[in-house]
Amino acid sequence: MFGNIFGSSSAGKTAEEQMNRAGEEVSHAAQAVGKKAEELFKSSADSATKWEADKKVPQDVLAKIHGLFQQATVGDASGDPPADASMKAKFEAWTVNKGMSKEDAMAAYTKFIDEKKAEYGGA
Repeated sequence: MFGNIFGSSSAGKTAEEQMNRAGEEVSHAAQAVGKKAEELFKSSADSATKWEADKKVPQDVLAKIHGLFQQATVGDASGDPPADASMKAKFEAWTVNKGMSKEDAMAAYTKFIDEKKAEYGGA
């Protein structure tokens, strides 16, 4: 159909092949970015587990970490909040992130952990 407008049909096929190759390259680049984000996320999670025990992390910080981690790994919270007060705070911190994409939650988690590293230690 477009071969008559843009030249021979073989030229159109070459352009189509080029578009497909470009699309594949973009897809591979996006996958690489996604893998890098996941690596940073995992590194941040490892770092948080190594925070120094003598530097007490406040419950609100722990709740925010939990909420972002759950959003990044599970998605939106569902169901009723737990009866236990500390678990309820974590659940509520998770529900605050409702609708946030996995990628955005990973980025927010990584940023938050990086901001708190100096305060609580860890690699």
